Amino acid sequence: MAEEQNLQEDSKKNIGQMGAKIVPRGSKEISNILGDRRSSYNVDGYDRVVVDEITDHKQVGIPLIDKVVIILVVLFTLLVFINFSFTSNDAKEDADIEKTLFITKIVELVILILFVLEISFRILSVGLISYFSDLWAIFDALIIIASIVLIILDLILEGDAFTTISKVLRGIFRFLRLFLVFRKFNQVKKINNAGARYVVRSPVEKVIEIMRDLADQFEDPDIIKQLNWGITHISNNTVYEPIIEGKKSEALGWLYQPQQQQQVSQEFRRSMSSDVQFTDESHLPEQLRQDFEQNILNLDYDYFSLFQKYDSSILTHLMCYYFQKEQLFSSLRMSPESFKKCVDRLAQNYHKDNLYHNVIHAFDVTHTVYFFIQKCNFKEIGKLSKLDYSILLLSAAAHDVDHPGLNNIFLSNTRHDLAMTYNDRSPLEQHHASTLFRYIRETDLLAHFTLSDFKYFREKSINMILSTDNAMHGKDYNKLKARLASNDFDPGSKDKGICFDTLLHAADISNPFKPMKNYEQWTFRVLGEFWLQGDKEKELGLPITMLCDRKTTNVAKSQIGFIDFMVLPYYNTLSQILPQLSEFIVQITENKKAWAEKIEYYQTLLNTQ
Repeated sequence: MAEEQNLQEDSKKNIGQMGAKIVPRGSKEISNILGDRRSSYNVDGYDRVVVDEITDHKQVGIPLIDKVVIILVVLFTLLVFINFSFTSNDAKEDADIEKTLFITKIVELVILILFVLEISFRILSVGLISYFSDLWAIFDALIIIASIVLIILDLILEGDAFTTISKVLRGIFRFLRLFLVFRKFNQVKKINNAGARYVVRSPVEKVIEIMRDLADQFEDPDIIKQLNWGITHISNNTVYEPIIEGKKSEALGWLYQPQQQQQVSQEFRRSMSSDVQFTDESHLPEQLRQDFEQNILNLDYDYFSLFQKYDSSILTHLMCYYFQKEQLFSSLRMSPESFKKCVDRLAQNYHKDNLYHNVIHAFDVTHTVYFFIQKCNFKEIGKLSKLDYSILLLSAAAHDVDHPGLNNIFLSNTRHDLAMTYNDRSPLEQHHASTLFRYIRETDLLAHFTLSDFKYFREKSINMILSTDNAMHGKDYNKLKARLASNDFDPGSKDKGICFDTLLHAADISNPFKPMKNYEQWTFRVLGEFWLQGDKEKELGLPITMLCDRKTTNVAKSQIGFIDFMVLPYYNTLSQILPQLSEFIVQITENKKAWAEKIEYYQTLLNTQ
């Protein structure tokens, strides 16, 4: 129960905070939010200022209860010093001082009672066991209760014996009360700085912070310029790019030879420029079209039932609906017939036997990416072109194609063909990307793309799919935060690629972002697949991968850890790019509370196996 209450407390602290403030372009408020500790980008004439974690804390402010506690602590401190000064030997017989001391005792008693009320309020908020899990909290409470008892006895009892005892005890408790004062200040500070349960920071963030602080110490513009130059290259992840001095033309040719524009034959140029027209009609079943129209932007969409009727073709129908709705066939000169062939191959090569990594998961991830684009306004923030739409949607649909239901660790440990082919470097994700482009080539899907559009599509799509490897989560997450910490973050241009990667990875880990009726289904599907892998690992005498042992995995705890370590921090960061996402993040914390209530139930199930 203690852990459950602690998790409930964390859930209250972890509610997603708005990471971007919108102010008119050119407004002085841009430079007043927190100096230069921001990045900004422009959408429709408004500058979105993305502030860092320090800014978030300062914007939130101090809760009312903590302001009251601070005031009480100050008054309490004054009373302690008054008592010390008025109980000297020279003041013992002064009637006025005795009257003053009586009044201070009453005031002190009232303040201590208010401290008791404050403790009671916090216990109601976080739970008895959770609050008193801190030994200092127990110490504070004991001091307060003992002090109240001592003051009451001092007021109602008379006699030299008790006066002597009271004098000694008051001296001791006055010292302890002073210690309590500092504890209260620290407690308030701790409460106000509390954010996510787990805070993960990268060295690059610390370096940027140090360099910014250093820049504040100088007035020399040249030094500041050099420091800002360093910050820019660190945040842009370009610190290893060569700096060429002297005659550059020949050196650039050698260094950047792979990136040089390839020559295109005249025949290929003519094929790209041919005047081919395609319609946006995809012959979608009318009943299904209406279903999509009504539910496509709902996170609680019950798409599981669709697969009982349409089987794997539902992914093709969804993709045709999106491409027709956004008029991508005609805009990109893409044949609907080739498109259907390509997506059909993708859908049919998702393994039906997989509990989790199947075509339903592909549908769900694609649906979530479109939710980010439309409902969270990435179409405007990212300044999406029709080509961008096609990249985001096709990459989402293909991101787990031909997944064997086993993770990269298992493939490497068993020397699987995919692990050997891709040298143990994201073998699954490499295979998914390769499979997509094999089907694209076989169906001539992008036959009418220009070379530059094809290269742009291929680069962005491959990077997106590779970003879904959870082993890259920490590294990619820190790169994202580094870019957000820069002064030139631009999701509509230079940072569009990292935003694409972020959206697909966020959609891939989006189960806790969904209402519980969908989330719970996905949880048992993914754990069921994990446990089947764990059974194979046991048979082969291999180390059992985390969460893959059905006899030791507490379902509720596994999901709470998933939320705390991966999903909630990632979504809070993503909301700095997509401010409208913040209103939906509360679903994650509600789901976490629901799992917290089931910890003991699942532990009991494990204990009875």
